[in-house]
Amino acid sequence: VFGVVLVMDFQKIKTGYLIRLDEGDEVLSSIRDFCAKKKIYSASITGLGAAKSAEIAHYDTKEKKYYTKKLEGMLEIVFLVGNISKLKNQPMAHLHIALGLPDFSTVSGHVMNIVVNPTCEITLLTNNGKIDRKFDEKTGLNLQCFVK
Repeated sequence: VFGVVLVMDFQKIKTGYLIRLDEGDEVLSSIRDFCAKKKIYSASITGLGAAKSAEIAHYDTKEKKYYTKKLEGMLEIVFLVGNISKLKNQPMAHLHIALGLPDFSTVSGHVMNIVVNPTCEITLLTNNGKIDRKFDEKTGLNLQCFVK
């Protein structure tokens, strides 16, 4: 585990876990640490809730670089979606998000950092897939590779 004490509330269900994050929890590291503790290396994730800060990104395939945007204030987590796979023998959470802003517009992108306020409700559906990630020179990304 990455050294973070898990304090979120969760419930085991037949197909995975229901997870509630609370004010101040960081989404990406919380999910990664939860999966490390539970030894989950293949899963899908959906979620909704609200946040007080976010850093999201878009990837430029020509430059092989993420461009980031930081947001502060009351942010509605309209939709959180992603998956869990394995990178360097550790769980990797790959998440995308749509955030509602106070003016009712939305922004979306790759999750770099999301700090919850007041809550984020996550459904993590585990599966028996064997998915590793390996760096791909052509794209500059850690792409999925399926273990046979």
